Amino acid sequence: MIAKTMSKAIKPFRLACLFATYALGGGLVQYVRHLGNWGVLIQGGLFLLFVLLSIELLKVLEQLRDIKHWPEDATLNQIKRTRWVIALLIATFLTVAMTIAIDWLLAGSLWGGLTVLIIGFLFSVGIYYVSDLKDSLRPFKILIEALLFVVIPPAIAFFTQSSEPHRFLTLAVIGLVPAYLAYRLLIQLKAYRHDLQNEILTFVTYVGWEKAMVIHNALILLAYLIFALIALLGFPWFLLWPVFLTLPIGLVEIWLMEGVRRGKKPLWGVMQFATACVLFIPMYLLGFAFWIR
Repeated sequence: MIAKTMSKAIKPFRLACLFATYALGGGLVQYVRHLGNWGVLIQGGLFLLFVLLSIELLKVLEQLRDIKHWPEDATLNQIKRTRWVIALLIATFLTVAMTIAIDWLLAGSLWGGLTVLIIGFLFSVGIYYVSDLKDSLRPFKILIEALLFVVIPPAIAFFTQSSEPHRFLTLAVIGLVPAYLAYRLLIQLKAYRHDLQNEILTFVTYVGWEKAMVIHNALILLAYLIFALIALLGFPWFLLWPVFLTLPIGLVEIWLMEGVRRGKKPLWGVMQFATACVLFIPMYLLGFAFWIR
């Protein structure tokens, strides 16, 4: 039961975004500066991972305080034992994260810009945790997710290796944010009936399913519009053009969503795969281009 309960803290999609965007940031350093310290880069990824796993485990720990969230046939002793194990893991992960930060400080790697980023990351993690407790914040939790799993990881990867910012960092990331939001909206749309019946507040239940579908489609178009715009702002076209190979997939996803909005049966599996492609393929193509150039 302990392993099953703790597995709730593992969010495969979000962790995949975390590692992919972190690798993207590392690749950008390789492209514009060349990597100087692999050890610090790996430490940065572990720091992000351990802090985020700790906060997810803390959420599970909080849920176990309510008997409604207990697994079926669970006894009080089992719940107590599970809570102790989770608390121990949280303490271990946070200790490792703190050790990494102290090592950076002692080694002189924790310069001003990186310090600001880490403080911003920890502040965002706090809001991410509180958003599950405050109804007023819960519909906008996906915006904090985008910050934590798409925006901050590549920035930390970049600034662990360079003390000077580069405009390509911003340009490479901003197009991925609407793609991430589109995927998360699709997942919420898929769970809309369940969330509505169980009074679970999400962005989709907050704005309504039809408006959420329109926003989902608009976000996919916005992602490609931003990619086109950054090409005009000087982002190298030879790095960017492969991203537009996924545009037909995005258009198919919009067509499928429009069909659902008009009453057709939703093909959730196909739509989820298409939206994931809109996010992960550009992320991979950009990261791969940075690493090999």
